[in-house]
Amino acid sequence: RKFPFIYLFIAFPVLQFLVFWVYVNFSSIVLAFQDGDGNFTWDCFEMVFRALKEAQDYNLSLSLWETMKRSLFLWGLDFFILFPIGVTTTYVLYRRVWGHYVFRICYIIPSLMGAVMWTQLLCYMMQSGGVITELVKALNLVPGEDFTNGLMSSPKTAFPAIVSIKVVMSLVGNNAVLTGAFSRVPDEIYESAELDGAGFWRTFVNIAVPCVWSTIATLMTFSLCSFLTADYNVFLFTGGAGVNNTSTVGFLLYSLTLDISKGDNPFYGYPAALGVFLTCLTLPIVLIGRKIIDSIFVDVEI
Repeated sequence: RKFPFIYLFIAFPVLQFLVFWVYVNFSSIVLAFQDGDGNFTWDCFEMVFRALKEAQDYNLSLSLWETMKRSLFLWGLDFFILFPIGVTTTYVLYRRVWGHYVFRICYIIPSLMGAVMWTQLLCYMMQSGGVITELVKALNLVPGEDFTNGLMSSPKTAFPAIVSIKVVMSLVGNNAVLTGAFSRVPDEIYESAELDGAGFWRTFVNIAVPCVWSTIATLMTFSLCSFLTADYNVFLFTGGAGVNNTSTVGFLLYSLTLDISKGDNPFYGYPAALGVFLTCLTLPIVLIGRKIIDSIFVDVEI
């Protein structure tokens, strides 16, 4: 009697996985090798390599090379700088330093709101007359710009604005997960380290990080998987345009698919081929990166 209930209980998530992951990804790969009539062709991949060679996208007026470099810059900023700072900050707050309640509230507030909600709020603040726009004008950070249409309308401030928002959101993005990981480390381990003469930062580097390295490694692997496809909310910030040096690869893929779907004869082969190309480029990097990450610390059971 129990087995039919168990099978029914897991049938729905398994069906979701088969439809929305296996079928969707398989059909996307097949589309990359088809023309508009469904016949086999390599033309879609030729479009991708031509776009790379000519540094211009197939049907959007965006530079593919510049878009890829911009995505790599944002990912590198997050992976090598913001993520380590986030881990360190979470540990400092977890260890209850002086004033940690105040800092914890300020630190966690951004994570309580959804990304779309924060994006909309920041869009209003960066429009003409918005708080951030007026602050930039008052401090004269960009001489000669009047920001009639807001910060996102100027090539000098659009991408720096995206980077600034990325910095704020990345620092708090993994706070809840990392706090949970640090809380699993028994206090006795920290007390033993202190009795042995280990200071605050020595305890962090030699005790705390190795104990939660499995969680850190998983988060770093997820970051590696998205190093060329994250969109960083560019579509919402730019109203779907991606202009003024703000486009990213994730935004490019989404915009290509959206524009093609609006046509009389939808042809998804080119964005599908671009996605397959990026997957082939990303897969070995993820596998090698995961191997390196796992080799830094040996798993510690606590």
